[in-house]
Amino acid sequence: MVDEQRDERLIQAVLSSGVRIPPMPGVLAGLNALLADPDAGPAELAHLVARDGAISGALFRLVASPVFGLRAKVETVEKAIVMLGMRNAAAVVRSESLRKAFQVPDQARALEAIWNRGTAVADLSVLALKTGHVKRIPHDAAYTLGTFHDCGLALLCKREPAYARALSEPGPWPDIPALDRAHQTDHTLIGQMVARNWLLPEDVTQAIRVHHVLSWEDLDEPTQRLCALLNFACHLHNRQSGAADDEWENGWQAETARRLFLTAADLEDWENEVAALAV
Repeated sequence: MVDEQRDERLIQAVLSSGVRIPPMPGVLAGLNALLADPDAGPAELAHLVARDGAISGALFRLVASPVFGLRAKVETVEKAIVMLGMRNAAAVVRSESLRKAFQVPDQARALEAIWNRGTAVADLSVLALKTGHVKRIPHDAAYTLGTFHDCGLALLCKREPAYARALSEPGPWPDIPALDRAHQTDHTLIGQMVARNWLLPEDVTQAIRVHHVLSWEDLDEPTQRLCALLNFACHLHNRQSGAADDEWENGWQAETARRLFLTAADLEDWENEVAALAV
């Protein structure tokens, strides 16, 4: 059950500490307008982002990577958008806008750890969908959630130095829920604030809030499935990076299978297939 009073206290504690949510970047406002315009297409989106080297580079990277199965070399931003599709390209624009909006020089190492992990989890989420084991999860929603699911940590690094220290240390990903408990806050709630302020899709916004929770009252099926996919991708990344995988072993493995109608053998096959695609 949602404890709205607790959530409000946590939000006010973060805001009163001087931390502010970065305003929605202008490129996202332009993106939302394009997505709402039935006459807008790749040419218009390319015009919006072509002068942004980081966004253009990310679009080229994905077209050439195994993530969306294209592995193509393209010469123009518009061609990259055509090959990815508008919705997938929009997910990339959101991802790079997040990275740029939270640039803080004295926390560069911690923020880089957050963004690198988010990108890796986003890539694994899309690769997992490519295997065909799971249907009815949009690729762009999976990618956006992978990128944004821990974005609340970027704000908490400003408020609580312990987060920045833990994320700056070399080695495996730290135990974030334990940090939340120790500092009486919740990175998922702060992440939800960012997602709402930036007008992210509602299913992604909700999934950011509940992606650590095994059971949540009145959670709709699309959000449940998104969370299951995200936790599968996090599990894959934990195995690759040598991080602890306690959440998966202590509940999310069974819950992911239940939500996605898979057996234990299905999960094992799925994991092997994604590992082969990621090569």
